[in-house]
Amino acid sequence: MTAPLVELCDVDVRLGGRDVLTGLSLALREGESWGLVGANGSGKSTLLRLLRGELWPAHGRGRRVFHLAGAPEESPIGVRERIGLVSPELQQEYVRRDWALPAEAVVRSGFTDSVYPPEAATPAQAARVEETLAALGAAPLARRSILELSSGEARRVLLARALVGRPRLLFLDEPCHGLDAAARAGFLALVSAVARGGTPVVVATHRRDELVPEITRVAVLHGGKILAQGGREEVLGRHRGGPAASTATATATANPTANPTATSTSTPTANPTATANPTPAAGPATAGPPSSSILLSISHADVNVEGRPALRDLSWTVRRGESWAVVGPNGAGKSTLLRLVVGDEQAMPGGRVARLDLGERASVFEVKARVGFVSPDLQARHRGDVLAEEVVASGFTASIGAVEPATEAQRAAASRAMERLRVAHLAGRRIHGLSFGELRRLLLARALVAGPELLVLDEPCDGLDPEARAALLDDVERLARSGTPLVLVTHHAEDLVAALDHVLELAAGRAVYQGPRAGWRAGGSA
Repeated sequence: MTAPLVELCDVDVRLGGRDVLTGLSLALREGESWGLVGANGSGKSTLLRLLRGELWPAHGRGRRVFHLAGAPEESPIGVRERIGLVSPELQQEYVRRDWALPAEAVVRSGFTDSVYPPEAATPAQAARVEETLAALGAAPLARRSILELSSGEARRVLLARALVGRPRLLFLDEPCHGLDAAARAGFLALVSAVARGGTPVVVATHRRDELVPEITRVAVLHGGKILAQGGREEVLGRHRGGPAASTATATATANPTANPTATSTSTPTANPTATANPTPAAGPATAGPPSSSILLSISHADVNVEGRPALRDLSWTVRRGESWAVVGPNGAGKSTLLRLVVGDEQAMPGGRVARLDLGERASVFEVKARVGFVSPDLQARHRGDVLAEEVVASGFTASIGAVEPATEAQRAAASRAMERLRVAHLAGRRIHGLSFGELRRLLLARALVAGPELLVLDEPCDGLDPEARAALLDDVERLARSGTPLVLVTHHAEDLVAALDHVLELAAGRAVYQGPRAGWRAGGSA
């Protein structure tokens, strides 16, 4: 048996006054690559933080020992520089801070494991950055902003950042979050190559198809405990139907009506937004019957991001009674389109965008008061010591967190929205203690709380385990069938619930198909 690199012996971890990991024993050894599998909230990400020295074991409850630099050491000082990390949270950190750093600067920050790159690279560091980007097929990205890259491109840059310092271990937390099928396959091939090259990898995921072949050991987590650990085939065989069951099976069960002509298995319910705001404020959102059947009209719109074309000559109309899926690969312009819809991006001169009955000159605040929105970027910006119900109530002002105390009517509406989205049990909890899936559904309640005229969802199921994914897709299906107009962006075919009756497909920023779903075939042909 090879020597351990990191060892846990009966360790507990407490966060926010509660146990989040209990009685964990695990040894990461030279020559062994691990998979950590389990549902959202099972403790996978927290375990990675513990193994990497970002969290301490609870005082007097277990022992953690590092063997990364010779003699055994309990102090985490210097550990993170020896353990590379790739995670969606790290990618979202640049979004949250709105840092348009060039990719080479992001990679350079890997030498110190800081989001801040060194002011100047030594010649040796500059050469190593160039070498690492080239090895991952990312050399052409070196001078492009991390914020303008597609999800797949940004993930390669973060992998280069993790590897630039030649780490002893590579940790990957939900590494394929936000990637389309082609980008996912390409990224996992790079991870396999790293493992074959002699750097042990530890992959935390709820999708078994992300466990690259070089992973020989698996630990199954549930409720902050390790249910089983050992050889890959033995453990996965014993827990085939457990918390890490294959996504394909789970989503097929969750969404048997991918065919738009099939009958939905969801039971239509009253519109969840109907009673969310029993005393509407005066304003255009409640000014009587709609004057037009058109909710959104985009005409010949071009959008540039960081000086590069992201949408080209796009024309698109969404009418009342329609629910749309927006599909296409990473980098096709899907998320840029949704930012245009909610007012966070503007069309270049010559293009026209009219939302609801607001006209072309509506402010972003007017738009967001009437359009509900959920996206990975929005989730990245929700952090810290905020109560779940405060997040939901912030939907009335479209703010991040509470700008001012909610009124009694708004608090009551937030409670109703949480009940309808089945997250009422989260009331009173701080969002920093919620799982990824819990926060995502909370943001859906936030998007619905003010009774929006249009609901816009950007990759709503990304990062969710099969159970959470099924629950959210059921929510989406119910909302669409009860009369809430929807625009949903996805690159997963299994997310296309039956109630999405129209499709817009994008490729390289252009519409290659738009119209009824019954006439659509992937690839843009009717």
